[in-house]
Amino acid sequence: MRVMMRKNGFLGLSVIILLLVQSASATLTSSYYDGSTYYNTEDGLTGRIDFAVYDDREEYETVTGNDAPGTGHYIYAYQIFHKSGFFNPPVSLFAIPGIGGAPVDGIDSHDDLAFGIQPSSQEFTTESGAVWHFLEDDQGTLLAGYHSWLLVFSSDSDWVKGSYEIQPPDSWVPGPVDGPYTPEPATITLLGIGGLFAIIRRKRSAK
Repeated sequence: MRVMMRKNGFLGLSVIILLLVQSASATLTSSYYDGSTYYNTEDGLTGRIDFAVYDDREEYETVTGNDAPGTGHYIYAYQIFHKSGFFNPPVSLFAIPGIGGAPVDGIDSHDDLAFGIQPSSQEFTTESGAVWHFLEDDQGTLLAGYHSWLLVFSSDSDWVKGSYEIQPPDSWVPGPVDGPYTPEPATITLLGIGGLFAIIRRKRSAK
C-alpha cells in the first residue's frame, strides 16, 4: 500500500513538473493564436521564436501591459530566445517580410521585464515589411544566451503565423560573452525543482 502511494505521489509530482515547465516556456499567449518555432540557419544562428496573434487589441494590452501600436485590427507579437553557444553568432536583424496583402499599420517593441534585449531600431516599409535591428553600436546586441523584448506590429491582415527572416552581423568572430546570462524560464524552473529534490533527499538522509 505504501509503495503504491509512493508511485502515485511520484506520478503526480512528474505531471506537476511537466506543467510547470510547459507554462514557464510559454512566454507569449493569446486566446486567438500562439506557438513557437525553432530556427537553425545556414549562418549558424540557432534558437527559438515565440509568437502570438491577438484578434483583440484590448487582450494584447491586458496580457502584456503595453499599448498596441498603430490602428490595425490584428496585433502580432514575437520574442526571440537566442540559444547559448560559443559559436552562435549574435542576431543583427529580425524581419517579417510579408503581411499577407495588408500593410503593417504600426510597429513597436516592448520591455518584457525579464532582462530582455531592446532593439536598436525598428522600421516598416512596403518592400521589407516589419524590421527590427540589433546593433552593437547602439542600444542592444542580441548575443547567444539572451532573449529579445517583445517585437510587435499591427495589421488588418488575418495572417496568423507568417514567415520571418533572421540574420547575423556581416562580420563576426567567436568570443566570450559579456554581461550576465539570463536563463530561459524553463531552465529556471528545472533548476528550482532540482534544488527542491536535493533538500528533500538531505532531510530523509538526516532522519
